[in-house]
Amino acid sequence: MKEAITTSDALLQRLSNQRRQRLRKNVYILFLGLRAEESGPIISLLRGARFAPRGRQLNTESEFSEALSERSWDVIICASEHEDFAIKQAMHHLKRLDKDIPVIQLVPHANSHILLQGFKANMQAVVPVEEKELLLATIRRELEHLENRRRMRQAESLLTEAEKRGHLLMECSTLAIAYFDAERLLLANNAFAMLFGYDDAEKLEGKSIDQFVTQQDTNELYEQVRHFAEKNLTELIFQLTGRRADDSNFKAQIELKETRINRKSCVQVIVRPGNQHQTKNSFTEHDPITGLYNSELLQRRLDATIQAALPGGNDCHLFYLSLNNFTQIRSEYGNDSCDHIVRDLTDILKAQINPVHTKGRLSDDCFAVIFQDPRPEMAVSVAEDLCKAITKHTSTVNSLHINITCSIGITTITDTSPGTPELIARAKTAADTVRSKHKDGVLFYTPDSPPSEQADSEALQSLRSAIEQQQFKLLFQPIVPLSYNSTINHYEALLRLLDANRKELLPSLFLETMESAELGVIMDRWVILDSIRHLHDELKKSCKHRLFISVTKQTWRDPDILSLLSEQLRKFRIPADHLVFQISESDCASNLADARAFAEGLKKLHCLICIKHYGCSNNANHILRKIGADYVKLDGSFVQELGSAHALDVSFEEMAEELKSQGKITIAPLVEDTKVMSRLWKSGIGLIQGYYLQPPREKMDYDFFDNQ
Repeated sequence: MKEAITTSDALLQRLSNQRRQRLRKNVYILFLGLRAEESGPIISLLRGARFAPRGRQLNTESEFSEALSERSWDVIICASEHEDFAIKQAMHHLKRLDKDIPVIQLVPHANSHILLQGFKANMQAVVPVEEKELLLATIRRELEHLENRRRMRQAESLLTEAEKRGHLLMECSTLAIAYFDAERLLLANNAFAMLFGYDDAEKLEGKSIDQFVTQQDTNELYEQVRHFAEKNLTELIFQLTGRRADDSNFKAQIELKETRINRKSCVQVIVRPGNQHQTKNSFTEHDPITGLYNSELLQRRLDATIQAALPGGNDCHLFYLSLNNFTQIRSEYGNDSCDHIVRDLTDILKAQINPVHTKGRLSDDCFAVIFQDPRPEMAVSVAEDLCKAITKHTSTVNSLHINITCSIGITTITDTSPGTPELIARAKTAADTVRSKHKDGVLFYTPDSPPSEQADSEALQSLRSAIEQQQFKLLFQPIVPLSYNSTINHYEALLRLLDANRKELLPSLFLETMESAELGVIMDRWVILDSIRHLHDELKKSCKHRLFISVTKQTWRDPDILSLLSEQLRKFRIPADHLVFQISESDCASNLADARAFAEGLKKLHCLICIKHYGCSNNANHILRKIGADYVKLDGSFVQELGSAHALDVSFEEMAEELKSQGKITIAPLVEDTKVMSRLWKSGIGLIQGYYLQPPREKMDYDFFDNQ
């Protein structure tokens, strides 16, 4: 039975996937001719889409030229006109330096003439400035294309190095190895020359391939080569009679493999003398219990299938078959019963699936089939019949009758398919989706796609319902001293959305997608009130805690929020400086007046302020001066960079030193390992936060004493 994922299930899946996305993708942006109030919303837009944007505003040609030499940038967003710096000058520099950076031009409005002019100027895209969703989709697309180009260049470099290493290994090998194009020998090693009775491998270059077999086997040789090429095989083994330079003969086992040399496709030929044909049907390549291909050989076959699909026209499908109750059967009936059951399953596979399709065992309870048919409907039909046959079957083991259940995931193998591990993971994901519903069935893997307008509407309604039913809770993550001495323990309050089963879901991306000011204010109010209640309970226990609370830009404009906060502080008798309100730098850049007014109101209440995502724009210092924050939480992209860089970034150290000289308490988020911690300590960062120290928990119970 084919299962379909409902819209609500997709929504829950979409939210739960966010729990595994703690680290965002760094994106480095150059803004040409845009003001801070124009670039700020773009940074906020990207941050809400799970990016970690770092932007720099440039207004002159010299600034642009200098920026290009500093680092590798991911995208350039430019205005349509700028009095100091013409866009054509930027394009000239990109061409002169051979820089691969996509350029997106923002225009007041779009028409065919403007679009044409932009494309003639070699812009990757032209987007109306008000079309935020279109801009986000365009940036996503250009980043994906850029990543593919970078991977291609890296792959080409690695391939060139691999060819060089292969050439060296061939020369040293005792195997007789040669490379041929369609008919002529391109290169051979000394072992090949010696086997065929020649004293110098270089003398063989240019010889016809048929000179190395007897005349009666020439037609057979060409037939095998033709079959190898037409079927897009990656390897082929056969046996012919070899001919030496002195016309003496020997039995030759010939192995053909598709390969490249000097960046050109060719055929590698390995010749082994002997009378026995090497077969691939060795015991080591089969599962000893079922007789099916084992995991290693099956993955090799899948590698070959993916390669064969690359030219197009050779689409097929992968079945991933998972036995749902295998673990239960093993615990109740033992390993012998499991072996009996998988043998029965093998018989069903052989009966239901034609021998032309490759079958194998990936693990104890997982099997796979490479189904050599391009039609999705046929693949689903065969898989459904197979699933029914398995679930109807009853295995009899020592007079016991045991039924098995299974889930089958299907994914298509095409010219755009990923590598073998990812392909198996896709099919497994589909099978696990069926299995999670405690059902048997078949599901066709479908890649994630952006939410539709209808899905967004349903998601928004789900959030409204969650708010009405109070399906929220707070978690707390410690912010731990590194080089900053404090008698107060720091925590951040983090909101979690709960589904119908009270399972935690992360709502931050969901809220950004909805862009609902009304809901943002409601949720911020809930977080503030619940945070104050929790902090009040902790202070009653004589705990010295300072709690960080994030608020959205919509809340800054709420005329009643400061009055509400003042009332709650009086009601619960909480010292105001135990509350730290976090505001995003990118939001401040585009709403500086509102942010400043909100910050001034907090200071009158004696609450503290933290600017988070600090350093994502080049006017960070200006914003910091205007807001007058007590704490500065660095943008997570800096920490991620430190984890991958071999040496400390001088600019990072300079930024940390500048903040320290201003008396700001610095916080580094997303700390995931000790390597990052040591680098942050050397840079003088005051506090650190991340999953390496402790994931968010329901209680403020971190042992700060052991970390000071």
